[in-house]
Amino acid sequence: MRHIWAAAAVLSAVTALAPPSTPTARRRIPRRASTETAAPTDTSNYVITITPEAQDHIAKLRAAEGPGTHLRMGVKAGGCSGMSYAMDLCKEADITEQDHVEEWPEGFKVVIDPKSMLYLFGLELGYSNELIGGGFQFKNPNAETSCGCGTSFGI
Repeated sequence: MRHIWAAAAVLSAVTALAPPSTPTARRRIPRRASTETAAPTDTSNYVITITPEAQDHIAKLRAAEGPGTHLRMGVKAGGCSGMSYAMDLCKEADITEQDHVEEWPEGFKVVIDPKSMLYLFGLELGYSNELIGGGFQFKNPNAETSCGCGTSFGI
């Protein structure tokens, strides 16, 4: 549904810029590739960044859960600093129309609920195999404070 709204916005912007003597029916409007048919190659404008190490670990988790498994990320109240990160695997059927969905070239989607978008914008998700301090690591430029464990933050 959001693709329809985006297409309508592009069409109205192009129509508004067209000179009166040029019919808009002749103007070519570039078509964006649908995320359903082709995975993007540029992830630089995504809400979060995922390091290669984290992508590898996500791939292992997805393989254990089966095909059609995606990463759901969000924030919830709690933790030492006031808010904590929430991560879970979800199936395609669990994705709602309100969710923000980013499809990664590696074949998985990152699903973010609308309330968490502001808190996760610019987040870098990493992964470490270290015995102490290992696991997923969150680098959030929006966090003013963070807990020593790295899974809790405050804004």
